[in-house]
Formats: sequence, C-alpha cells, structure tokens
Amino acid sequence: MENESFYNRFICAIIQPLRLHWYFRDNLNYINARRAEVGVNKIHDFRERANTLFLTDSFFGFEVPDAWPPIHQEIGPILPDTFPSLSSDLELFLSTHPRTMYIAFGSVMYTTPENYAIILQTALELINRNILDGVIWSTVKMNESELPLTINLSTGDIILTSNLLNNLHPHLYITKYAPQFAILSHENTKVFFGHGGVSSSHESIYTATPMLVLPIAYDQPGNAERLELAGMALKLSKLDLKVDDIISKIVRLLSEESFKTNAKRLQVLAKYNSKRKYRGADLIEIMLNLAKYDSIKNENGELEVNIETLLRSWITPNSRMGFFRGNYLDVFGAAVIIALVLISSLGYGFYKAIMFAFRKWSLKSRNSETFSKAKDE
Repeated sequence: MENESFYNRFICAIIQPLRLHWYFRDNLNYINARRAEVGVNKIHDFRERANTLFLTDSFFGFEVPDAWPPIHQEIGPILPDTFPSLSSDLELFLSTHPRTMYIAFGSVMYTTPENYAIILQTALELINRNILDGVIWSTVKMNESELPLTINLSTGDIILTSNLLNNLHPHLYITKYAPQFAILSHENTKVFFGHGGVSSSHESIYTATPMLVLPIAYDQPGNAERLELAGMALKLSKLDLKVDDIISKIVRLLSEESFKTNAKRLQVLAKYNSKRKYRGADLIEIMLNLAKYDSIKNENGELEVNIETLLRSWITPNSRMGFFRGNYLDVFGAAVIIALVLISSLGYGFYKAIMFAFRKWSLKSRNSETFSKAKDE
C-alpha cells in the first residue's frame, strides 16, 4: 500500500478484512470446533495474532517487510525435499528446445475459454516469430472441449486445435499434469507463465525463473504485485488479455537482464529461508510438549489449554495492556498535553512581558510629552 491512494488503503485495511471474515466464516467455525475438541479457546479472526502461534509460508524479499511480533513466525518457502522427475518425453523436448516457456495455472483455479484460446494463439505466435522455440503447457483444469476448433494466426495460417492437443505440433507440448519443479529447474526453461499462486511463485523464485503472471483470484493478485515489485516478473489482467501484450512482455522477460538478475537475487533468499520449515516443525513440537505442563484438567479429566499461558514467552506485553496503553497513546497524549501547557505558559509569559514593556514604553512616552509641554509653557 506504500504507493496506493487513500481509497485503496481504506479498502485494504477496513473493507477487505470484513470480506475475508465473511468468506471464511465456515472455515473459522470448523477450526474453532477442532480447537474445542482439544481444549483450546476460540479465535474470532483469521488475522488474530495476540494469542495464536501464526506460521507463515513466506519470507522477506517476496513478502513486504513488516514489524511482526514474536508470535508470528516466518517459516517459508515450504518446499518438498524431493520432486517428481521429468518423463523421457519432457526430457527430450526440453533438451531440444533451448528457449522454452512453461505454462501452468495450478490445480484449483482456471480462467475463461476465451483467455485460454488467446494464450494458445500467443504460444504459436511466439514460436512462429522465433521468440521461443518451445512451449510446455500443463492444462490441468482447462476444459479442452470449450476451445475453438481452430486457431487463426497473424500470418493467415489456420491450425486445428485437435492437432495441438494431440501434440502433433513439433514445438508445443500439452499435457494434463507435469512435474513443474523439474521443468522449472531445467536450464532451457526461460519463462514461467502462471497464475501467481504462492507455491508456484516460490518454485519459480527457488529456480530463478522469471515469471509472467496472470492472477485470477485469492492471494494471486497480491503475489503478482510482489513479484513485479521484486523485479523478476510482469503481470497481466484477466479482464483485458491480448496477444500483443503477452508477446511484448515475454520479449522483455527474455531480453532484459534485470529480470534474471533479480530472480537470482531472490533465489538466494529462498534457498536459505527454505531450511526454516524444520523450524516450523520444531515450533509445533514445542507447543505439543509444553501443553503437557501448562494444561489443567477439567471435571471430565480432559486437558484444557490456556493459550496465553502456553505462549507467554512470545506474547508481547502490549497485547495485554489494551489499545491505549499498549500503543502508549496515554503516554503520548500526556506528553502532548504537557507540551501544550508549556507552550501556552511560555506564550502567555512572553505576551505578559511584551505588554509590560509596551506599558512602560507608553508611560515613558506620555511623561516625556507632558514634560515637553510644561517646558514650552
């Protein structure tokens, strides 16, 4: 929000939290039910930090820096220790296509058939113009039956969509699922065209692959903005997707060295921070073990946990002091009042001194005039 208008900051700080609370109310009720089963008190807001150990799958560099309390621990990026390897077909395709773009929009989200058709046309245009020599597309949620029967290129050529889906094009490889991390790790994968989900973003950062991001929903627009601000990505709009815009941005990602440099800079942060997932596991183990000593038994013999007691080593005092005392508003308010009193007193004293000097001067002037008149007479 650093460079945003008052309106956007108001929406972000006030309206959006209310929307999120409404959208996720069922999830919150489910979590509270599970908490009650193990004797843990309820929470009322997903953003509540005061009495909740909050583990974040992120890291500064990708995440915007913020002053988080000790109870909020970054443990990301969380990446598996092992990944599926490339199939023989994909290995052969990548090894013979030194300028490959990988396209994937995750396993949950999907965009419109019109946008898919535009992306498919763009892939062919990039190959025909020799900007890329290969494209791999993991379609996952895309419904191929909704695509147009043919794709019309700017050269006037007409290509049957069925031929593309059956991998009859020598430079386009389409599959339902693909080993994404293995593809991104390959030296011939130059650009990742994705939706900006957090897992995909972390994998792209970890492999230093510049991204073209088409955010669709949830955290994806925010991730796209972070990636663009970090200098390793460019973003698109799902409401105004155009072939020429996609091509021009891919050309920039391929030709401007800054995108690869910034991706490598973030890669350093991701590789070191990825070790913190073990810290996250340790924190959970710590809480489970401390609960045995900080719990009490109810009348049914079941353990009940007081979160504020369990997490007392990490909960900052300001969370217990209330809004005014915790933010030192009472102290700052008193300081302002004292300053105003001092300034008013000094001002009043200065005013009285000026008035005293003025009266003395006036009296002296009158006496001088009276003396002059008497002398003249």
